[in-house]
Amino acid sequence: MLDPQNPVVWLIGIIAFAVAFFLLRSHFTVEARERRRRAKSHRPVVSRRQGPTVRLAVDVDKPRRDRKP
Repeated sequence: MLDPQNPVVWLIGIIAFAVAFFLLRSHFTVEARERRRRAKSHRPVVSRRQGPTVRLAVDVDKPRRDRKP
């Protein structure tokens, strides 16, 4: 039944490959990638981890400029 010499098997395989190719072609276009990227960047931020905020006890002073009189 699935003899590689059978032309019906080849015809069905080529048709299946062509249908898959045309269905997946629109998924990999530049417009589709930009649309997915735009949708991904505008999604709300969901944080599942509710950990405490860490504050460091380090006092970092900015270097002061010496003013000329």
